Amino acid sequence: MSQKKLVRNISMMSIAVFISRILGLIRDTVMAYFFGTTYLNDAFIVAYKIPNLLRLLFGEGALSTAFVPLYNEIGIKEGKKSQMDFALQVISILCFFLIILSLLGMLLAPYIVRLLYPGLQPATMSLAIDLTRIMLPYLFFIGLSSTLIAILNSHDYFFMTGLSSALLNVGMISTILIPWFIYEPDGTRLIYWAAWGVFVGGCLQTLVNFPYMRKIGYRFKIIFSFKGRALEAMWKRFIPSMIGIGIREINLIADSLMASFLTVGSITALEYGNRLMQLPLGIFAISTGTALLPLYSRHVTNKDYDALTQSLKFSAISLAYVMIPITMLIFLLKQDFVYLIFQRGAFDARASLMTQQALFYYSLGLLFFSLNQTVTPLFYAAKDTKTPVKIAAVMVALNIVMNFILMQFIGHRGLALSTSLTALANYIVLQWQIRKRLPKVSFGGIWANIIKTALLCALIYIPLYFWANSWSVEGKLYTLIKGGVLSLTAFATFYLLGRLIKLPYLDEFWQNLWRRFRKA
Repeated sequence: MSQKKLVRNISMMSIAVFISRILGLIRDTVMAYFFGTTYLNDAFIVAYKIPNLLRLLFGEGALSTAFVPLYNEIGIKEGKKSQMDFALQVISILCFFLIILSLLGMLLAPYIVRLLYPGLQPATMSLAIDLTRIMLPYLFFIGLSSTLIAILNSHDYFFMTGLSSALLNVGMISTILIPWFIYEPDGTRLIYWAAWGVFVGGCLQTLVNFPYMRKIGYRFKIIFSFKGRALEAMWKRFIPSMIGIGIREINLIADSLMASFLTVGSITALEYGNRLMQLPLGIFAISTGTALLPLYSRHVTNKDYDALTQSLKFSAISLAYVMIPITMLIFLLKQDFVYLIFQRGAFDARASLMTQQALFYYSLGLLFFSLNQTVTPLFYAAKDTKTPVKIAAVMVALNIVMNFILMQFIGHRGLALSTSLTALANYIVLQWQIRKRLPKVSFGGIWANIIKTALLCALIYIPLYFWANSWSVEGKLYTLIKGGVLSLTAFATFYLLGRLIKLPYLDEFWQNLWRRFRKA
């Protein structure tokens, strides 16, 4: 696959994820308006996290990283029929386990919530248990949907698969607004409607993939068998990968557990700060990682390490050209971003300040969250699932220690800062390990261009800071105009100065991205 095709796939995925993330922000705005940083929203976020923790094991996390390289290898070496039979076998087994897990989770919801979030107030705890039981079937839908998406991505279908998560947001927005317009329920009743929206959205998110599966030749049938060479190979990779994801989820659980002991609203502020950071991360970095895994797998299978190196460098340096300017803009406009998106209704000035603080400290790691998405797939493409497990265990231990120390001094901000520092450490260790295991893959030029980009953005930040502070506006419309003008100025200046100092890949990346946005 040429760099041009890689840019096309990343661009199409980015556009789709952009649409999904915008709908996600609308959903978060609706949630913030009705529930603010009250115990209702804390309970919803706690309940929503539980099926998502399991999803990472059986959805796009451990299972996909074990499945995709094998799926591509079978397609290259054994043909399409064997490839499809393998996929249907995996889907059949996955559905069985997801149904069992969903039913067990609903039954054991009180014990799960109390174990994971012991610091919750009684009212929050009781509500979180009820909402967990409603949302746990989402695990089945998202687990199945994630596997279908992994298959479609391997056949270069990226736009609709990236857009499918938008349907979850549509489901949640609809089940909040429609009841509210019809009979205006109070906040407690409305939060139950929001939980049912997760169920509805998950169902839609799954169904939308089926026409595309038929388009590439799939006719669904149950192949419920635990035998087969490919399946055995996948289980051997899946188990270490599942342990690795499980270790990282201990990290997420530790963050939430510690946040549950902080002031009311800390869980929601961290969630909303993280959601804002996830907007650029999802549009560019996660989309890039999704497009890279099947590409890396093909390069490794064909032993084309020169092409692998070029794909790695191009993706990492291109992400730096996006994420470092975005980090600069978050430093500059974090107050305006939170004010525009969330500050209305039950989301007051206190909630806004807590969210701004979380966003600032999360943004410090934005570049490294992104770069990790370009390196981690190299291990899975090389069928090495054990090394990421070992690295994840070390990073979790580091994050928990830093969480405990930093939260004593700066509260919920310390949890966000610890996450960012761990992302930096993780990237350094991942790069070191890849150099040992794949010596033919070169990282030359990546750090040099990161430093150049950071210095360039620091130079641009200084005049923008004085301009932003001297430009006083009132109202959301004028705040939006101000933010738009400053953002466009920042990116235009970065592009022009980048061309002047001849940053590599700059023209190719932005021209192809712009072309894809115009065609979408």
